[in-house]
Amino acid sequence: MFSCAICGKELIKKTSEAACSYCGLTEETEYICPDGHYICEECRLASQQEIIERTCLNTVITDPVSLANLIMKHRSFNHYGAEHHELVAPVILASLRNLGLIDLSEARLKASLKRSGRIPYGSCGTTGTCGAAVSAGAAIGILSHSNYLKDRERNLTISTTAKALLSITLLGGPRCCKYSTYVSLRAAWETASEILNIVLPDLTIKCDFQGKLKDCHHDKCQYYEAE
Repeated sequence: MFSCAICGKELIKKTSEAACSYCGLTEETEYICPDGHYICEECRLASQQEIIERTCLNTVITDPVSLANLIMKHRSFNHYGAEHHELVAPVILASLRNLGLIDLSEARLKASLKRSGRIPYGSCGTTGTCGAAVSAGAAIGILSHSNYLKDRERNLTISTTAKALLSITLLGGPRCCKYSTYVSLRAAWETASEILNIVLPDLTIKCDFQGKLKDCHHDKCQYYEAE
């Protein structure tokens, strides 16, 4: 039998209409997950950047952690890789849009993907810069309309990346792209709250990939929950 690519449960044979969990497209299907998960053909075949873009343009999810976890479960996403560098900024911006707090054009969302997409894989160990942390700064740069000539906006952008990088160093040990994504989401979310001058919903973070990663830090990680 077939298994759900999102949660792993066995699919149920049932002819019905289902909405794609990524882009929201509704179409007829013969198999569906018991939890309602469904992936349309275009999303199944999408590349890493395509699935980030398709999902963030169309999703109604308001929680950035849930949104990031959904995207990271896509078949194109590796446990480790530069695709995580592009993820944080569009997820933060899409979540804020879905909360009704900002307007987000397709052009701005695509720009958020590009800003940290230039950071190569492995840069954390060779240059001391994690692309996920840079993506957190990119989210704030777009949200605050920052540039290198501005004062407060530039400082908020830099401090967000710095905060994410510091959190990554506190874990220690080898890479963990999932952990780096989670702490970068939190850093950007906290700064966004300051920029928008509101109290955003608390982020509840639990790693959906714990124990599945080659270099999992297990109980050294604050997002690991022992079973």
